[in-house]
Amino acid sequence: MTWVEISVTGAEIAASVREQEYLRLLGLPRARPLEGDLLRRAEGARCWYARHGRPFVAARRVGLAALGPATATLDDGTLLSGAAIADRLRSGEAHAVVALAVSAGREVAEEAARLWADRPDEAFFLDRFAVAAAEGLVRWAAASLCRDSERAGETLLPHLSPGCGHWDIADQHRLMGLLTGQPPGAGTPAVSVSLGPLSLLPSGALDPQHSVLAAFGVTRHAFVTTPEDLCRSCDLEPCAFRRAPFSAMALRPLETR
Repeated sequence: MTWVEISVTGAEIAASVREQEYLRLLGLPRARPLEGDLLRRAEGARCWYARHGRPFVAARRVGLAALGPATATLDDGTLLSGAAIADRLRSGEAHAVVALAVSAGREVAEEAARLWADRPDEAFFLDRFAVAAAEGLVRWAAASLCRDSERAGETLLPHLSPGCGHWDIADQHRLMGLLTGQPPGAGTPAVSVSLGPLSLLPSGALDPQHSVLAAFGVTRHAFVTTPEDLCRSCDLEPCAFRRAPFSAMALRPLETR
């Protein structure tokens, strides 16, 4: 079994992007509402994405076979390497992993690139909205997958992505291989690997750029997290878009708080 696509529309994601998150990505004060020309630009980008955005979400679940100090071995033989992911799975007592791929879509990337030539203000707002849409897709997918897991008494741990903090970007290829069914241990491909509209380049970069690969642990413990909690648990430094300072103790099961 490889990946399954989860259906979502551009209008749904556009409506879900909170103004505070959008302001953070625009680099504007988060406590000051947009007005005037800034508001028109921001709403123009939101409306464009609601009408023309083509978000993509794909996921695959695999059982967790073993955890080492800095590794996680999955049932299909995939080895995820990094203390960050191993510690997250261990502390949350995970018994499975969900690999996730999301993209705001090629359409928004192409439109932003087209606008840069003569309407850079509009291009900037649309590009930042596409980033917000990609972040929102991860949260939306997590909520959708959690709803599907409730009957089994399961929930998802907060996600981690290769290249963010202390998880090496080389694991982008392992996550993509997990989604596409590429044999574990096949190494870094010399050519791009595609999944729907999303391509993973040999360098580990994603195309289009408003895309994310992530992994969630599956647990039977209760977790309630906010975007601020996710930032507190992320050790990526420096980061210009933090919501809250880093704290190694930010994410713990509710039973241990």
